[in-house]
Amino acid sequence: MAIAKLLHEGETIRQLKNTIKYNTVAKEHLNSIDNPRLLQAISNLGVIDVSNSASYQDFMHEFINEITLNQSLSTNKRQTKIFAHEMVSFEDKDHARYNQEELAQISVELLSNLYDMDNTPYVIWPQTDSGRLHFHFVRSMYSSNGSYQRVKNSKIKLRQSCEKIELKYNLTPTGKNVSDEIRQVNDPMLKVMKNRKLETEHKHQKKLIQAINQDTTRTKIKRKFFNLLMDGKYQSAAELEAYKANQEEEQNLIERTQVNQKLEAIKKTIFMLYKSAKDEADFIANIKQQSIDIEILKHTKSGMNKGIVFHYQGQSISGGKISSSMTLGKVKSRFPNFIHTLEQPPSLHTTHRLKRKMLDFQIEKINKYYTQRTNKINDDILIYFGKKNVEARPYNYNLKLSSTRDSIRFGPSTPNDHDLTLSINIALENGWQGATLTSSNPEFLKRMMKVAYQINPDLLFFIKPDKPNQLPYSALKEIKSNLTIDELKTVLTNQLIAENDIATIHQDLIKLLKLNTNNLCDQGYALALEGGFKFEELEQKTTDELQHFYRYQTFHSPANKPIAINEKSSASLNEHDELKTYLKAAQIEAKNKPKRTARNDLSNRGQYKP
Repeated sequence: MAIAKLLHEGETIRQLKNTIKYNTVAKEHLNSIDNPRLLQAISNLGVIDVSNSASYQDFMHEFINEITLNQSLSTNKRQTKIFAHEMVSFEDKDHARYNQEELAQISVELLSNLYDMDNTPYVIWPQTDSGRLHFHFVRSMYSSNGSYQRVKNSKIKLRQSCEKIELKYNLTPTGKNVSDEIRQVNDPMLKVMKNRKLETEHKHQKKLIQAINQDTTRTKIKRKFFNLLMDGKYQSAAELEAYKANQEEEQNLIERTQVNQKLEAIKKTIFMLYKSAKDEADFIANIKQQSIDIEILKHTKSGMNKGIVFHYQGQSISGGKISSSMTLGKVKSRFPNFIHTLEQPPSLHTTHRLKRKMLDFQIEKINKYYTQRTNKINDDILIYFGKKNVEARPYNYNLKLSSTRDSIRFGPSTPNDHDLTLSINIALENGWQGATLTSSNPEFLKRMMKVAYQINPDLLFFIKPDKPNQLPYSALKEIKSNLTIDELKTVLTNQLIAENDIATIHQDLIKLLKLNTNNLCDQGYALALEGGFKFEELEQKTTDELQHFYRYQTFHSPANKPIAINEKSSASLNEHDELKTYLKAAQIEAKNKPKRTARNDLSNRGQYKP
């Protein structure tokens, strides 16, 4: 396995000197006599003696001069980068087969596929302090003749060069050399946590030494006698403070390590489920069983898909961090229908059983701008916009009509109004009397109802949601502002409107009912609804019952028995109660009759003939 990375590029001599220092000077918390930082330095400018500090510094000074000289020979004055810092690493198995010098030459050959390494000054530092042999390169951006050595898309080209080297020297394969193999990536935090532990321990020891050096003469004597006479060791206030700070830092590291271990366990679970999945549906179902959510990231402006993320108990992991084979592009390559299956685009289902099945279905007869093809596996009809490249992207259909003609599924892309109109026309063409919309949101439901209403006002309630109380009342009013009594009743019957808007619908229904002053049934309905009776209960009442409520403000007789249509009042009522009841009804009817005025009497007087 060969891994090559461009760590950074520099523009100034100071940055170049700092990079050389980084590869030369030992790290206090990491390096030691047993684990040195500076093992060897190799260059195409000559031999470097790392054991002699003065000779080493002189060589690095000449190396810097060579880089500045090559820059001065260049005619390309627009470029500002003067050096590049790269790293090349190999698998332990490869190190066992090749020695350090051989791998160093292989590294130079790897970079030679991109740059003119024979004529470009460079220095290589082999290092093993991280636990694995790797090489740090610092090379000039200019060759000896002044030509600029920077390459576009260096990350991709370095990866391609690594793959060539692996095949040539039979190294551990990676990348496209094992494109058919799904492999989990290494934990990137292992090295980070290891170095932080070493750094924390080093800082702690350094603080302890500083605390002891702060001892006064009296404290030194006290420390000496305490250590001789007592079992433990003397600790000053500064030392205790250092120990306390170290304990807090160690606790933080433990917590972060636990979080990292938890993430690694989740990543391993997701990776194993992905590797063993038979298809996209199997993978999604197994992921959901583990209470893991999948999110497809979208570009803010375009809305296009840009990545895949897995969520578990507040933690988020991108697919590329789990495996190079689990980026969104790789997942789609393996499972072409993955996004469509995951997001479950809305679909329409007929509400009534079809009496006949249209065998000779031709989309061109409905809309000439669409084409169709039949899925040979299940005989479903896939409908595409005419300009789409069907051969290149067969799964990118606009609509899918089932072989039984009783369901219509929208494609993976967000459907436009033309697709919505086409779906309703297809449903009508196949004899649907109504449609149930599944896997939708209130906004999509509103769009569907609006399109249906534009096709024919009688189709306002052709589309029904699969879940109740989804659509805001304001959205329905945008489709049709002046709803009739029957339409409002249909809205309530179908449980179409959100629950927090039902009271508003009741108020509008009451207003419309009260406008029918000559209809005692509507007046009774309005009074009952206003008085707190449920809509479902009122829909079961007869016309006579509603008229009775209007007269007496109750659906029952004084004896608390239901009204019997076309029957006399209950015989159990005494004459006094019966007279009292009908007097009250007469008073109510008198209030609703137009008042008699002198003007009316005068106007009618001429018509009256005794």
